[in-house]
Order: sequence, then C-alpha cells, then structure tokens
Amino acid sequence: MEKIKDRAILVGLDLEQSNYSMVDSLDELEHLASALNIKTVDKFIQKAEKVNPKYYIGSGKVLEIKKSIEVLEATIVIFDDPLSPAQIKNLETDLDVQVIDRSFLILSIFSERAQTKQSMLEVSLAQKEYMLPRLVGLGNSLSRQGGGSYNAKGPGETKLELDRRKLSSEISAIKRELIRISKEKDVSRKKRKQNGIPIVALVGYTNVGKSSLMNSLSEKLSVNDETVFEKDMLFATLDTKAKRMQKDNYPPFLLIDTVGFVRKLPHELVRSFESTLKDVIDADLLVLVADGAFYNDYQITSTMEILNRLGVKDIPRLLVLTKKEIALYPPMINEDYIFVSNRTKENIDDLISAIYNNLYLDSRICNLKLSFSDSSIFNYLKENTQVISTTYLEDGYIVRVVLTSKDQQKFKNMIIN
Repeated sequence: MEKIKDRAILVGLDLEQSNYSMVDSLDELEHLASALNIKTVDKFIQKAEKVNPKYYIGSGKVLEIKKSIEVLEATIVIFDDPLSPAQIKNLETDLDVQVIDRSFLILSIFSERAQTKQSMLEVSLAQKEYMLPRLVGLGNSLSRQGGGSYNAKGPGETKLELDRRKLSSEISAIKRELIRISKEKDVSRKKRKQNGIPIVALVGYTNVGKSSLMNSLSEKLSVNDETVFEKDMLFATLDTKAKRMQKDNYPPFLLIDTVGFVRKLPHELVRSFESTLKDVIDADLLVLVADGAFYNDYQITSTMEILNRLGVKDIPRLLVLTKKEIALYPPMINEDYIFVSNRTKENIDDLISAIYNNLYLDSRICNLKLSFSDSSIFNYLKENTQVISTTYLEDGYIVRVVLTSKDQQKFKNMIIN
C-alpha cells in the first residue's frame, strides 16, 4: 500500500441556498483526497448566509481549524469550493499549512490518471488555466516542501511555472495543439456520420460502472476488441473509448465510453476536455449510468448540469442503474430505468433491446429486388441491417430486410413494397 502523504482537514460552507447535502459533499471530498493517498483526520462544516471575502469561512471557524491542525498534526486543509487567491493567501498565513480547494484536488487526480497525449494536454491546460489567476495566492503553497497532493505535477512537468507571461504562452501553445488534434478527430466524426452508424454515449458520475457496462455489452454482443480498463477508483479512465456494436444481423451502432463526472467539476476541466466530450454532443442516444446499489440523486443532477454546460440538449436518453446484484432494494426514482448487473449480466439483454428500440424507431420492414450483380449491396445489407429472408428468382432475388429511414431513402429505387 502506498504511503500516506498528507493528513487533511476538510472544510465546507453550508450556504442556505445550497441544494445538496454538505455532509455528502464532504464525504465525496474525502474519497477524492483518498485517491491521492491523503488521509482525512477531521471535517468542519459552517452554516452561513454568505461567503466571508477574507477567509471564505468565518474568522472564528479559522481559529477552530487552527487548534485541530495542532492537535491532529494535519498538514493540509482542503476546502470543498473554489477559493480566491486572497483567501488562499490569508488562510495559509493564519493556519501555517497548505490550503487547496476541491478544484485543485480534482485537477491533481486527473494529472495522475491521464495516459494519452490528448488527455495529458487537456489536463495540463486545465491546471494552467486554474493557476493563472491564482499565482499570488498559491505562491507559498507551491514553495512548501515534503507534501502530497500539492506536489502533483502536470504531465511532463518538473514544477508549476509561476511566471504569468510564460504560463499564458504555454496555455496558447497547448490550445493550438488541441485544436489540431480536434480537427483530426472531426474528420473521423464526419466519416462516422457519412456511414450512418448511430452513436450511443455512456455518460454519468465517476466510478458508477460505465466502463464495466461497456465491457458487459461487448461480451453479450461478442465484440472481440480488448476490454476497457475498469477498477473501483475515481476517474479510472479519462480517454474516450469507442467500439462498434452489433446484435446478430441487426444494424450496428457505435458505443462510446466517456470520462466520468463529479459534483463541482472545475470549469477549467470541462472547457479543456471539450474536444473529448464532443462525442457526447454528437450522440444519437445517451445512456445515463448511475450506481443502483448506493443511489443518490446528485449522481443524476450533477451529470445533467455538466451536460447542460456542454450544450447537450434534446438528445434521447436511457437511465441505467448498475450493481443490481448487491442492491438491497430498487431505488425509488420518478423515471423509467433499467437495473443491470455487470457481474451477473442480468438485464443486459433488456438494455440492448432498449438501445435498438430508441435508435431505430423509424425503421421499417421492406422488400428489395436485387439483381445478381448487386452483390455489394447485398453484402452491405448483411453487415449493416437485419436481413429477415432471401428469396431467389430467375433474374435476381428479393431481400426482406429492416431498413432505417436513411437506408429506405438510399435504396428507394429497389424497394418493391
């Protein structure tokens, strides 16, 4: 087991207009800290009507935290909401320990999880954009020695550069490179659209079983590609994975597994991952995944908030709950859902049927008259549609087949009824 790097005190401000439980939010913050081997030793929640501009919390609460730091030998204080540069500076001066916020913590986790060039660039961009307005407040934090999460490096970096002009120049360079990568991916997206293969995007909270669900669907549909990495950890995968799925001789669809979301995801991260998340915007169907064994409404609301920030609207969605095998009872939700188990594969077939019902609502059974020279068309039908029967005639054959509206238009001259 990796050595614990820091002992943390978590702090949350419970404003009256909050629409979520601060206790749940700090529990999640504890899991986020644990992902960087930071041990939580104490938690503080302060109820208030507004934010204190100097400390974010009240000065009396700062004194309480100071005493807890001394008694528990805490080395870091983590706030559940973004702090201003002045607040970071004031808190570190009074508390004499490292002070960071949830955004910095999430960015540090992402920097450890990034594997591909694109995700490394996206995380590095988000870190630098986060740092730029906070250079004054974070100056002391980044100069401290022997710490844990605050020493998390961006990909390929030996230190976070504090020179504003250099940071701005690096941000511009990364943006140019990401635009280049995005253009290359746009070409692939256009080809997909030309092929007419619908896109199904798995979206949802981090660590609810999206990658496991992709592997379950692959297994059921006998897709031979390598499995997607899955592990009981936050943000196990940051990179978009895509697989071509097809049931028997039904039409195919492209299944995409996207990065998991979390409450209060930093705006910088959403912006920098815009290219990766573009696959969601282009989707024909969203499969919204939530944890059915430990269900909480915030998994859905937080995911929908981020999707709205991306401009994702009017895309049909299926709600899927996972971990049925360990759930004590079905969650009470005012929305239809499919309850699946990735371990036992229970109800995975129902999910596949629901996906097809959503994707091919406008499909029709048609009879096509083909000549013997139309072998390429017949091969297309076998690979991309559901062929029901084939009747051979003297001058060709009749194929009874399920066609989408696009294929109906494509082969309208061959349809005989």
